[in-house]
Amino acid sequence: MTPLSLLLVIKIVGTFFPVAAPLLILPKARSDQMSGFSPSDISLYRLYGMAVLALLVGYLGGYFQIEAGVFPIGVLAMGFVSNAGAFAVMVITGRAQKTPFSAAFFGLIAAGLAAAFLFQDFAMTPLW
Repeated sequence: MTPLSLLLVIKIVGTFFPVAAPLLILPKARSDQMSGFSPSDISLYRLYGMAVLALLVGYLGGYFQIEAGVFPIGVLAMGFVSNAGAFAVMVITGRAQKTPFSAAFFGLIAAGLAAAFLFQDFAMTPLW
């Protein structure tokens, strides 16, 4: 386990259970309540859940690349755009004030991915 693989595990677990799984399985009323939104059709939640799940599969691929000793540059780029973009949208729209934990999570993951890109040797050094 390296610092970068640990970051990816935190992202996968920290996103799958509170975001992807609920969006894919909860009834619309509960999804409305959790998200604070109310689209007219549940398909929006399901589509977003699938998009998030696809990103998590990408992170899992990056984890396996790290375990094989390969620096996952594409996964870092994907993750940075996704997380920094989410953070920026939340700040610009004011959503970060309503859900500061989510905004902080996205921002910190983006910062960690940027740091991993800048300090690749450290990011790939085994923790134990």
